Amino acid sequence: MPEITEFQSNLIIEENEEGLNIMLVDQDGRSMFPEGSKYPYETTRKLLSKMAPVLMEMPNRIKVTGHTMSGSGGQGSGYTNWELSADRANAARQILSEYGVKDDRFFAVVGKADTDPLFPHDPYLAANRRISILLMNESPLLPVDYNP
Repeated sequence: MPEITEFQSNLIIEENEEGLNIMLVDQDGRSMFPEGSKYPYETTRKLLSKMAPVLMEMPNRIKVTGHTMSGSGGQGSGYTNWELSADRANAARQILSEYGVKDDRFFAVVGKADTDPLFPHDPYLAANRRISILLMNESPLLPVDYNP
């Protein structure tokens, strides 16, 4: 996808037992979201808008997960990394939906706070802040009216 090459340093794509995991990862000097905010930068919105048509062509259900780095809480009393990570995941889901991914394709929207760092040896590394978009590896769902 040539339209997302400018974002390649912020993307990590890996296949695992759950499916194909596409991670939008913060880099030092190039964040996906402003510090402590659930609202993405315009560049993040642009990346998600370019990903949406490709995701629409895939039959897989989608799980969106938000992650924060240690010590990066949201602003305001009682607004923790849990809320921040869940809100960021949901913001990503909303953008994908806005650009055509149907709501019934989403399996889950999850916030994991700082409990699952990408780099456990350095929990304060910017790359631990990320959104994961998992194309789930599962058998296709049968239509309701399917009669073998």
